[in-house]
Amino acid sequence: MTDDSHTIHALVVDDEDTVQSILAAFLNRYAQQRSREIQIRTLSDPVQGLFELTTNGERYNLILLDVRLPKLTGDDIYNSLEQINPDLLHRVLFVTGYPEDLAERFPGRELLILQKPFRYQAFTEKLDILLNPETQT
Repeated sequence: MTDDSHTIHALVVDDEDTVQSILAAFLNRYAQQRSREIQIRTLSDPVQGLFELTTNGERYNLILLDVRLPKLTGDDIYNSLEQINPDLLHRVLFVTGYPEDLAERFPGRELLILQKPFRYQAFTEKLDILLNPETQT
């Protein structure tokens, strides 16, 4: 019997293959260390990422967004989610080398940001905030 609440469903939207690979490896390690299953979908096209979130967003309990992406930025995706499905906003972790972009775009808003370059420890601290089992139903 599979307990789906035990599974982490992660969407990674980043245009850099190297960053996608690192995030996927860190996600797998994180899940393994916590004895959880994980399903990861990686997308390099932010337009596809927004489409995936508008059509299947409820399936993800973790959304990792780069900020500076071609065609559509991570903060544009976040802003669209705010209009389309605000319930997804608390699942977003921005992964960026430019946190000041987000501070300018969303002044006064508390966003979860993992600044590049990052180490595994910083990554796990952010995921623990997002995936804290005490706050999940």
